[in-house]
Amino acid sequence: MTSRNEKTRRRGSTTINVFTRLNPVWITTLVLIASFHDAESFTPGGGSSSGSPFHWSTNIARRKMTQCFYSQEQTNGDNDNDNEQQLETKRSDISTIQQQILSSKGTIVGRKLSLNRRDALLAGAAGLVLLAPTKSSAFIDSVDGSTKKPSYTLEDLNLGVGKWTEQKELKGKGESMQRLTIPPAFATYATRLLIKYDDGAASWWNGRLDAYSLLATDDVRNKLSDDFGTFARSVQMALEEYVGQSQTDGTDTNIQDKFSELANIFINSYGKNDDILRQIGLLFTMLPREYQPVTVLKKLASIPPPSDISVGEQSETTYFADQLTKLLPSEYKSAFDTLANSFKITPAVDFLVDDESGENAIATMFGPLSSNPLKRQPPNLPPAIYALFGICGAAGCALTHTLVIPFDVVKTRLQTSPDRYSNIVDGAVTIAKTEGMRAFSLGGEATLAGYCWYGLTVYPSYAFFKWYLEHSLFTSAYAAAHVNDIALIAGALAAVIASIGLTPMEACRIRTVAEPETYRDIGLLGTMGVISNENPLLGWKGLYAGFPSLLARQVSFGSVKFLAFERACDAIYISFPELRGVTYAALGVSLAGGAFSGALSSVVSQPADSILTYVSKNSREGSDAGIIESAQLMVKNEGAGSLFRGLGSRCLWASCIISGQFCLYDIFRSAFGINSEDLVQVFQVLINGQGIAIS
Repeated sequence: MTSRNEKTRRRGSTTINVFTRLNPVWITTLVLIASFHDAESFTPGGGSSSGSPFHWSTNIARRKMTQCFYSQEQTNGDNDNDNEQQLETKRSDISTIQQQILSSKGTIVGRKLSLNRRDALLAGAAGLVLLAPTKSSAFIDSVDGSTKKPSYTLEDLNLGVGKWTEQKELKGKGESMQRLTIPPAFATYATRLLIKYDDGAASWWNGRLDAYSLLATDDVRNKLSDDFGTFARSVQMALEEYVGQSQTDGTDTNIQDKFSELANIFINSYGKNDDILRQIGLLFTMLPREYQPVTVLKKLASIPPPSDISVGEQSETTYFADQLTKLLPSEYKSAFDTLANSFKITPAVDFLVDDESGENAIATMFGPLSSNPLKRQPPNLPPAIYALFGICGAAGCALTHTLVIPFDVVKTRLQTSPDRYSNIVDGAVTIAKTEGMRAFSLGGEATLAGYCWYGLTVYPSYAFFKWYLEHSLFTSAYAAAHVNDIALIAGALAAVIASIGLTPMEACRIRTVAEPETYRDIGLLGTMGVISNENPLLGWKGLYAGFPSLLARQVSFGSVKFLAFERACDAIYISFPELRGVTYAALGVSLAGGAFSGALSSVVSQPADSILTYVSKNSREGSDAGIIESAQLMVKNEGAGSLFRGLGSRCLWASCIISGQFCLYDIFRSAFGINSEDLVQVFQVLINGQGIAIS
């Protein structure tokens, strides 16, 4: 039979395994739920709101006593028969202590423990920080097998000077320099050679391997293939620019001479031993006959072959496709063909393969060659860019929310007066008949002010938090494996900041729409004054009576909004790649992605929105009920369906507003020159000057 100690150890092991499989979003959520569950109240300040005899302190004490008991039991488990009497005594002592705790009604040493919302939120934030993984100790499948963190960057290429350039500075330049002088196989094999022997390229490749170390095998293969293809395109563009200098600077140097200079640059940069020189010879043998540097190739071909040639090494296409850092084995060499009067690789190599590398890439035996160079997002954005994000967001949010104020009026009336209207159409018709068209502009001031603040804060905050999580808090590997989780967390944190200024504006808007006869004529400032003076104990804090419920709504809505929009746009571009780079098409994609995002976000956040309206409606009666209590009252008095009242109108409202919001945001960003394409950086290589000829 399994001993009690063994069962306990298994239970502990299972708990640890389950916990480690949870991702950061759900672990943080569990921390918050546990904190709120054990808190004696969910109202501001953590004051007692119920007569429950079991306080948080009681639960903690009971758990501590139980843990102590099991700990002692495990320690003495090997001598169960000898210590059974002692264990029974411990059980009796613990039972006595628990009875004393219960009789004290949750008081330990005369002090009651309580947990308010602030402490619970801080506990959740602390849990999130603790979840940040440590840096990986070694790279996986590195080029040189080293486990040390690289000290070189991609800018440190031995071949030349590498630099990241703003893409908008290169518009039109790439097309004018494209001469297709460099064969695709030459570019991809040169890329392999750089990854193998160049310190900067090898360090960059090891960094890519480390960043994808937590992904599935297929995802790693696809991402590495994309990175290789784009880097190969950057290398090809650099080679084309160097070889084409004779055509642009007016010199008489022909292309063959330029390739001779290029070969000497490779030799001087990487030719440390005979095997590397053999690889350089193989590389330049891949050029067309009229471009081959014959003199250089003759000297390279005269180098004696290695003594340990292993004939029959695997050299099929699949071998090179799966191993993007491998070079041709030692049995391959560059030899002069007298009949063709040119150099050829023996045994023969089929440079082009029948492989699906996508519409924007060329498949070669040595890997894909993308039509686009290597790109990245800037590692840091200056404060001026974040400020422009805020201006664009404020303009987009204010305009869109102003346009849908009539929808918002009907939606709010459906929630505050459900008995008067049967549906959204009936509500609109009834309001128009009884109050006139002017009623559809109720709450306009509060809407404009609130969503100016919302757009001003949520968009730059989302961009900042997403960057911070990806580059500072989490490792690159963890960030790559949890892209969706990072988007959710960044959206939630941005929504918290936006809710600080939006809450009082929403309270004024709801009051104005629900009771126009009272608040319409006194304006936004007058409404804020009335709400502040309703409860002398709360004062201006009364404007934040609905903060918990609005925060819950905005956090759920905002996080899902950004994530759904990004994934919807990605799906559209994957299905229709020809839409990329076309301005009007990009705006259409933003509209479609925003509509989907708004509808999905509405479904997720609808219960919180209904509770927000309920809290704001009843706060003037002196009620300070929190989220949980308000939800319980709504379900008890009006049924569970009340949490989703007005969902149809809100989905329509959100689809219109979010699609227009993202579209206008992109339009303003393009006008300021800070859209996604403008902020992208392209990797360029400036090859060193003329090399010294080998002798």
